[in-house]
Amino acid sequence: LGQMKSGCELCTVRFAHLTYTLMHRLLYLGLDAHARSCVLAAMNATGRLLYTKAFTTSQAALISHVVAAPAHEKQLVLEESALAGWIADALRPYVDKLIVCDPRQNALISRGGNKDDYTDAHKLCRLLRLGELTPVYHSDQGHRVDFKIAVQQYLAFRRNQASLKAQIKAKYHQAGVVCVAGTRVFSKTDRTYYLKQLPSAARQATVRRLYTLLDAAVSVQKEARAAMIRLGRRYPEIQRFMQMPGIGEVGAHVFDAYIQTPHRFATKQKLWRYCKLGVLERSSSGKPLAYKRLDRSGSGALKAVSYQCWLSARKTREPNEVSQFYETSLIRTGNPTAARLNTQRKVLLVLWTIWKHNVAYNPHLFVTPARGSCVRSG
Repeated sequence: LGQMKSGCELCTVRFAHLTYTLMHRLLYLGLDAHARSCVLAAMNATGRLLYTKAFTTSQAALISHVVAAPAHEKQLVLEESALAGWIADALRPYVDKLIVCDPRQNALISRGGNKDDYTDAHKLCRLLRLGELTPVYHSDQGHRVDFKIAVQQYLAFRRNQASLKAQIKAKYHQAGVVCVAGTRVFSKTDRTYYLKQLPSAARQATVRRLYTLLDAAVSVQKEARAAMIRLGRRYPEIQRFMQMPGIGEVGAHVFDAYIQTPHRFATKQKLWRYCKLGVLERSSSGKPLAYKRLDRSGSGALKAVSYQCWLSARKTREPNEVSQFYETSLIRTGNPTAARLNTQRKVLLVLWTIWKHNVAYNPHLFVTPARGSCVRSG
């Protein structure tokens, strides 16, 4: 009996070894990536988990483990993170399909019972095999990635500067100095006047340090803006974007950098949802579960571009196509908020159209169907 038992165990080991070494037609690979370590799981076409492997995070280790996966066709998935772009660029040549997915949509992983790196990698395989993933777009063009990073840095520096200005005014308010409206309080020539109103030398020193940070923030923001504009010269569509009333230099660069390619969106509704202007509807048995609201997922920077365009266009002395579209929508809907959102969506649609179809900007795009009014750019 002992010999029979040992023989069965040997057969089991050999069978397991063959399971790992046989070449499969298709493998689904799930990668749970972290800064120090990664876990790679492999699942065959029938849904059977073949193995999970842990290794240190490095480009060589990632490539070697993916290449060693025994399959004629390989599909790989990993969740969006700071590492996702680098890993996708490294592994894209070695797989037939690579998906970077939105982790916020993976309820099976985030809300599951037991959770660890091995379980997460396994569940990623399952979701990939079932086609239940929401992809996150990553450009395979290095210059596009560089441009987007430069734009993101400029926007971050601008937010930091706004935060410092708010802190400076708050310090004056704490001391009872309430007449600090406007921008004079930040001017280098007028700072002394405001600092003298603070009650003690300690408080003056505190605000001076904030002024020092503000000066540095303004300096690096100017550098970041110059770098953004320099990288944006490669893309001729930016100049066409700037012909629209309300779209300035920064807005045109932000739209181009965040969209990266207009062909990533099959419909205008998907574009609007990415820009946080899509409408969510929840119902059950024909009954609404909540009020309709805007989708909170997506890019707030693009929503801000459309809002700033609407705001700037309405402030011009002469009427323009953007403000006229808003007024027409306001008459039709009788709701200022709905009219504004309609105008924001139209702004994004026109920008998307002139880029996707390589057309020149035309004011008639706001009053006629976008495709029918296209004028080819020379």
